[in-house]
Amino acid sequence: MDHETRSDIEPGSSAADAQEAFHAAEASPLPAQWIEPPSRRSTAAGAASCPVCLERIAAGVVLCPECGEPTDGPKPSVRAPSIPDAAPDASWLSLHWRPLVTIGAILGLISTGGALRYLAPHRFAPSRAATAVPPPTPVCGAPCWSGESCQLGRCVWQRPNDVGHLVDAPSIAGPFSLPKDAFDALLLDRDRFAVALSSGLEVRSARTGEALSLVTEAPNVRRLHRVGEVVYATSPSRIYVIDAATTRLLKTIELGEAVGDIQVGASGRRALASLPEAHAVAILATEYHAEIERIQFGDDAVGPVAVDDSGTRAITTTGQLPLHGQREPSGGVAYPFDPSRLGSEQDRVRTSMVGNPVGALMAPDGSAAFVALRAENTLVPLTWLPSGAVRQEARITTCREPEQIELVRIDRRAVVRCNEGRALQIFDLSKRELIRAVTFPGRALDMAIAPDGTQAVVALSGDGGGSVALVDLKSYAAKVHPLGGEPTRIRLAPDGGSALALGDRAKVAWVLQ
Repeated sequence: MDHETRSDIEPGSSAADAQEAFHAAEASPLPAQWIEPPSRRSTAAGAASCPVCLERIAAGVVLCPECGEPTDGPKPSVRAPSIPDAAPDASWLSLHWRPLVTIGAILGLISTGGALRYLAPHRFAPSRAATAVPPPTPVCGAPCWSGESCQLGRCVWQRPNDVGHLVDAPSIAGPFSLPKDAFDALLLDRDRFAVALSSGLEVRSARTGEALSLVTEAPNVRRLHRVGEVVYATSPSRIYVIDAATTRLLKTIELGEAVGDIQVGASGRRALASLPEAHAVAILATEYHAEIERIQFGDDAVGPVAVDDSGTRAITTTGQLPLHGQREPSGGVAYPFDPSRLGSEQDRVRTSMVGNPVGALMAPDGSAAFVALRAENTLVPLTWLPSGAVRQEARITTCREPEQIELVRIDRRAVVRCNEGRALQIFDLSKRELIRAVTFPGRALDMAIAPDGTQAVVALSGDGGGSVALVDLKSYAAKVHPLGGEPTRIRLAPDGGSALALGDRAKVAWVLQ
């Protein structure tokens, strides 16, 4: 008799019961532990099981008192379960060996990876990226100007993509005869230019010089200034705002006084208009074209105006260009002021400038200003102090009769035009030293700097007629193009690709493209 059969015989059973259990175990297909011994069956002889709910009920009951189902149905067949129950004496390890093996395999894989990484060659050697110290990035010592970027420790101006300059051998159209009451002219684009007349603003073709239209709503126009996408046409008491693309009158700014000079800030949001007869400077908002403030300067008739890029520092002077045969003014005054503040809050700073200060230039960062003294042939640098006052620095000698000073943002230079000196002088604003002088065969009457800062266009007078000089500000080479007449003013298109030369005396105009 095996162990399983002996385990099903209860102690105290008779020999007959044991023999009957043994034969039943051999004949039954079920395991020996599932066969009920005869002693147990005898104790439950008066009981039965419900074939539906399997509850213990009394023998011979027709309906199951638990589920209400009949008990005389077919008996369920007894068969071995698909998953046998665990043995009663099974250990914990025999019941949980599968998850233990899985967890052990995962931990072994992780440990193996860690050991291989730890034992890898040159595991603790410093990496090349850690040992190689990158060179320090050069930092610009001073803040860069508007439009500049710090590159290798040096502020470099970034030229806009939509501007340029005239070619070395431009085509010249003209001379175009203008009306006798023409006061000024301005290029609108490569195909049109505007002429300021007493009857209004006349638009002409840049190729043939023929009149295309007349803006009669803007009479008595004296000067034309380009302010972004519009043109400010000044008259004895107001400014006409004209759209450059459609030549339609947009608005009229009533000032009550004649306008001398108009300067637009780098951001284009503010324009400064000097009012010589009112001894003031009007601050204009270019977003909605209106006067927002007026700053008074005592009894001095201010004229030229210069402003920095931030719009917080500006300077105006009382210099005047004398007409031919007139006496040179000997005195002069320069007024530093803050256009962003109200006129009543301005600090009264008056700087005497003996020598007729006819031109002024503000550094874009507002740290310094330069005033050209026509009668003294010098440049006067002005430095702003923390208190708001200005200090005159050592003067810089220039050529004879400096009349105009313009900014060249490339390499932070300034170009001075000298009338009697018949030359252009290029100065380094940082070192305040003369870099190069370019001389001409005639007087330099007017000058314009190309938007990309690489060229200067100069109007020249001469015995045999006038001409236009194109000066390369990189090589300082000058190419002179005769016109057959004397130009007195130079106006550039917004993109710098064309220029207009205006002859005030002969009332003619030329277009260079």
